[in-house]
Amino acid sequence: MLKLKRSKSENKSSTAVDSSDCTIPQLIRYNAENWGDSSAMYMKRFGIWQGYSWKEYYATVKHFSLGMRCLGLNKGDITCIIGDNEPEWFWGEFAVQAAGGIATGIFVDSVPSEVEYIARHSDARFAIVNDQEQTDKFLEIRLNLPLLQKVIYWDPKGLKNYSDPLLISFDDVIKLGREYEKNNPDDFENRLREGKADDIAFIYYTSGTTGLPKGACLSHRALITTAKSFIDRYPLTEKDNLISNFPAAWVGDSYFATLPHILTRAKLNFPEEPETIAEDTREVGPNFVIYGPRQWESLVSEIQIKMIDAHWLKRFVYNLFMPLGYKFADMKLAGKTPDLFWRLLYKIAYFALFRPLKDRLGLSRVRFAVTGSSVLSLDTFRLIHAIGIELRQNYASTEAGYISSHSGNEIRFESVGRPARGTEVRITDEGELLVRSDCMFSGYQKNPDKTKEVMRGGWCHTGDAVNVDDRGHLIFMDRLEHMGELSSGVKYAPQYIEGRLRFSPYIKDAMVIGGKMRDYVSAIVNMDFAMVGKWAERNRIPYTTFVDLSQKKEIADLIKKDLNRVNSYLPETSRVEKFVLLHKEFDADEAELTRTRKLRREFMEERYKQLIEAMYEDGKEVKVEAPVTYRDGRRGVVTTSIKVRTLSEGADN
Repeated sequence: MLKLKRSKSENKSSTAVDSSDCTIPQLIRYNAENWGDSSAMYMKRFGIWQGYSWKEYYATVKHFSLGMRCLGLNKGDITCIIGDNEPEWFWGEFAVQAAGGIATGIFVDSVPSEVEYIARHSDARFAIVNDQEQTDKFLEIRLNLPLLQKVIYWDPKGLKNYSDPLLISFDDVIKLGREYEKNNPDDFENRLREGKADDIAFIYYTSGTTGLPKGACLSHRALITTAKSFIDRYPLTEKDNLISNFPAAWVGDSYFATLPHILTRAKLNFPEEPETIAEDTREVGPNFVIYGPRQWESLVSEIQIKMIDAHWLKRFVYNLFMPLGYKFADMKLAGKTPDLFWRLLYKIAYFALFRPLKDRLGLSRVRFAVTGSSVLSLDTFRLIHAIGIELRQNYASTEAGYISSHSGNEIRFESVGRPARGTEVRITDEGELLVRSDCMFSGYQKNPDKTKEVMRGGWCHTGDAVNVDDRGHLIFMDRLEHMGELSSGVKYAPQYIEGRLRFSPYIKDAMVIGGKMRDYVSAIVNMDFAMVGKWAERNRIPYTTFVDLSQKKEIADLIKKDLNRVNSYLPETSRVEKFVLLHKEFDADEAELTRTRKLRREFMEERYKQLIEAMYEDGKEVKVEAPVTYRDGRRGVVTTSIKVRTLSEGADN
């Protein structure tokens, strides 16, 4: 039986509930019973924000659920949902779950064949769709979906003349539910009471980058526990506003938006259209935002582009105060407390520049900001902190739930934070991260073999290569399958090391060397000639050409600092031991890079074979004669001695 209770110290407005044995619809009922008149959701329609109270929210879920019962939805039946993020998407999901069914999402831009695969694989008997476009997809593939009984649409625009008996509107299903309730007044409550926390709530289909999409089954307990762990790091309240900007078919929406909204009663806001997200976000002024790295980088790019065309006075203010913002951010990220002088200067910069910037980005009220899913560039990370937004890293997965995150007082750009509360982690000898918690998924739909492969001994094998630093932070390196291997069997992360080195202002590119025939990791490094040249001038180091500058000991020592910085994040056995500073840049015209600047590793290893062998045969330097193609088409040869350098302390470099 459901038990939801407040602690003795709490009053009626408290957000804390004992949700350990709840289903998601049971939590919605609890909110409606205790805070029925409070606002729960806002949707912008025709330029006007329309609000929905918890009482209206719950009533819609109840009547739609009963309507689905009239259409034949039984316990365990699966309903797929496709459409833009709008209240009906989530009301439909929760209504299905309240009836004992299971929901599964389909990404809105899926083509009919992709929709068909998920609907067939999940054995969906019902579909809830947004509009005419999504309706047409199901009508096109209906003959290949023999289990499909009804397609329910919530936006009737363009569907007026559709008379197919397969179709029914969202509003008509609600009417069916209201009629059904008159003769069966206790049916909904009985169904709701029967729900158990360990029942499957949702099937999330992965992207399928390594094959066909897999359906990960998550229980109510897993989803709610994950959201509670998230709230533990990001304490939201009923006074906060969230923006629904992640695809509803992606598990991240449940983890970081929808379920935190239900657990804390923070208001969930829906943009009018995907194209109006930026404008609508600014109107809402959310207190918490989570964007992917590309979105954060797009925001930074937008700032820089607008500054180019801005009035000279605005450019002056920007150029005056941004260095101060960077200085202040760097001190805080280094764990230092800025003194009164710096705090006063930053206060001036904040009101003159940073507050207007945050307002333009729609982030003026943000208390928590999060990035995740892939590496965010250091420049972007620093700029977001510089303007006064506390950006943190998150690490989660569909199968393992919420794994780790930064806390407010220990944000480290290189890490993905400490493990979340209630989450146990282990690192295998191969460097794979294992996770155990109540957030884990229940298995893959129709794929017991893959489930056994991922879930062994009570641990979720993530397939991610992870290290733990001296402060207990997790350092995400790569997928295990993308890792290199040394002769000792030790794994190393070439792309991780290269990526982190490129974050240095003095390193333009790098290629990490290793392999099963080698005992340690080495690197070929390209210096950034413009930045290193400026550094050399400031430090009164004379030089003539790129070649001359690249082989100076002072420059090697400068680059060595960045190599040691990256090494500090790595297991001792997979750290870079030797490196060379190349006499030229990697060049796409010489077939060393693709046109998108990806390394052509096999070609490079063959081209610089002599240089690489010297790093593994105790060579001190290598004379290199390399053909060079100049910009005007002329060809020439550069001859120089490239020094092999070691990172071990006390070595003669």
